[in-house]
Amino acid sequence: MQSTPQSNKMHIAVFGRRNAGKSTLINTLTGETALIVSDVPGSTTDPIFQSYNMDKVGPVIIVDTAGIDDDSDLGQFRVQKTREVMDLTDLGVLIFSDESNDYKLEKEWYHELAKRNIPVIGVINKVDDHYVDIDSLKRELNMPIVKISAKKNVNLGSLRHAIRVYAPVEYERNSIVGDLVKPGDMVVMVMPDKIPAPKYRLISSKQQILRDLLDHHVMVLSITEAELPTMLMQLKGLPDLVITDSQVFDIVNEFIPAEVPLTTFAILMARFKGDLDTFVAGAETIPSLKPGDKVLLSEACIHHPHNGEIDRVLVNAKLQEIAGGGLDITTSVGPDFPVNISEYKLIVHCGGCIFNRKQLMIRLLRSGEQGVPITNYGIAFAYFNGILPRVLEVLQVKS
Repeated sequence: MQSTPQSNKMHIAVFGRRNAGKSTLINTLTGETALIVSDVPGSTTDPIFQSYNMDKVGPVIIVDTAGIDDDSDLGQFRVQKTREVMDLTDLGVLIFSDESNDYKLEKEWYHELAKRNIPVIGVINKVDDHYVDIDSLKRELNMPIVKISAKKNVNLGSLRHAIRVYAPVEYERNSIVGDLVKPGDMVVMVMPDKIPAPKYRLISSKQQILRDLLDHHVMVLSITEAELPTMLMQLKGLPDLVITDSQVFDIVNEFIPAEVPLTTFAILMARFKGDLDTFVAGAETIPSLKPGDKVLLSEACIHHPHNGEIDRVLVNAKLQEIAGGGLDITTSVGPDFPVNISEYKLIVHCGGCIFNRKQLMIRLLRSGEQGVPITNYGIAFAYFNGILPRVLEVLQVKS
């Protein structure tokens, strides 16, 4: 379980009012006491992420959240943090508190989750204290509802069963690159000569792709662009696939014969985490950019540009060049993403290697709702270098 990256685990988030029993439910469900339980409302102030290996589901992240009715001095901030959790939620567990007979607030949150295409399981907690008729709720809301007592471990088996049944099967794709190769193939991974990562480490996307290739029993040769000509001369035949870093596109494209499939780490991650067709369509906006247009560069990682080696610096410069200067380019990092994006002419997103797929798909959903084209760093680099058709060919996507 611990070897699975957090971004590749299903995220199950528990929502509800203060003192609805969210932390108690998670402790009982996981058989641990990692979360603080108190009768004082508002004990959970920030989202808490807990790894758990759920029977017949696999490794998951269960997220405890602050109360959706928090009206303390910091309540608005806490509720906003809870709302942000929705963007990474694959399956929601919504606790209905008997303190409100009409469940007005819970229904609002249910509809917010439903708008994001998140399956929801309703939970009536503390059934040891009172009886609740759930038939009317079931008629009004299109979701399963389970009655439990988290404190006394009553009917938790029914909740586990509901999670197994309603957990989304396709919360992530089965493989990053496995469908493009077969056992015994030779795949070449080309890294930049100056690897933009700490010593002895690789960027997350490259680690994940390397592991995926090894899991599919593929032979992998990792080099920098400086060794590329020598490698091609020493190989007895041509590689079955070449995956390159976006920053050395032009060099790799020059040396790799046209008959060898070629793509990039960023494009593979864009396909794995998001929707590649949407990103490709978004790239069509690039040549129409003009001075004064607003562009948003959005990244999952929180880091700073350094010596022009970070993608955002290079993308920024190239977009300005294409538009003739004068673009109003801003950057969002980590979980920060504007609610209103309608003012932007284009969004360019990173590969999202540390995001779970839901986080990236929510951003695509928002861009579609507000009519803003969105593309991906890797696709943008391929467009800049005029080789987008080639790097998409192996993925059978038309540019």
